[in-house]
Amino acid sequence: MVLTKRAAVAPDGAFCFGCNRGFDQGSPAVAFVTDLVPETDRAEVGGLYFHPGHLIRYAHRRNWTDLANYIEANGASKF
Repeated sequence: MVLTKRAAVAPDGAFCFGCNRGFDQGSPAVAFVTDLVPETDRAEVGGLYFHPGHLIRYAHRRNWTDLANYIEANGASKF
């Protein structure tokens, strides 16, 4: 496993950890599972919701270099 994306239904009041905006009126949400972050942070990634294409922002903010490099190499809009 490297990075697995799945469509998700964000609960009421949830917000995107990439842009800090909510999921108003059924905005699409995605969730991820990855081994490209330190093992201690993997549960964190799995519990967060993002708008499509916004994971890269959070990866940079958290200094998850391996994850950010993977996303950049494979197209940020895919994640």
